[in-house]
Amino acid sequence: MSNAEWNELLAHVNDLIDEMDQLEDEVLRSRVFELLQGIDAIHREALTRLVRLFKEGVMEQVVTDPPIHTLMELYDLLPAPRQQPEDKRADRRFPNIPIKVEPMAAAQEQAPPPHWVPVLGPADTVAPGETRIVAADDRELLLCRVDDRYYALAPRCLRDAAPLTGARLSRYTLVCPVHQACYYDARSGARIGGEGSIDGYAVRVDDQGRVLIGIGVPFKPDLPAF
Repeated sequence: MSNAEWNELLAHVNDLIDEMDQLEDEVLRSRVFELLQGIDAIHREALTRLVRLFKEGVMEQVVTDPPIHTLMELYDLLPAPRQQPEDKRADRRFPNIPIKVEPMAAAQEQAPPPHWVPVLGPADTVAPGETRIVAADDRELLLCRVDDRYYALAPRCLRDAAPLTGARLSRYTLVCPVHQACYYDARSGARIGGEGSIDGYAVRVDDQGRVLIGIGVPFKPDLPAF
């Protein structure tokens, strides 16, 4: 799920809890929030035990992801928790503060941890010499295939951000479908005969035959060494 979908989920759950808080049946309302308190207690205990197993520095890395940051903030498990009396921890439990947690702006601005996103399944292939626009997280990328190697690039031309949808390949040369004499090296994204380059992304094929693109994974152009 993308960060935008995560934020939508938080808002939807929060709306549902607000609806439960307006129930006219006091017994039913009490049972609903008793259930939420129980779920909250289960999550809190399990997450606390899990965090205790983390090696030093691990938490600081994983909480850069907005959903993880939100979850750890909800259960007071951030690396530098706010100072507050121990008896106030219960105030964050249901029903007093159900899911009233907004992802921090700083966390949203930070890039997610490096990860691999499957963009093609074993039965969904791009033929050699073809290109295709694929979705990786919340972005579109241009996937190129030369022989048995795959390359991934940002899908916009440097000249005026024109889309590279339908771009042709002539071996490793990517031909812009919009501009004449506008070519790129599919292996690196470098513009041939010009300055600059479009962003490239790491690509690998796993044991299942899926094609995965690395988001945040260091990109090293697959160029021959002379």
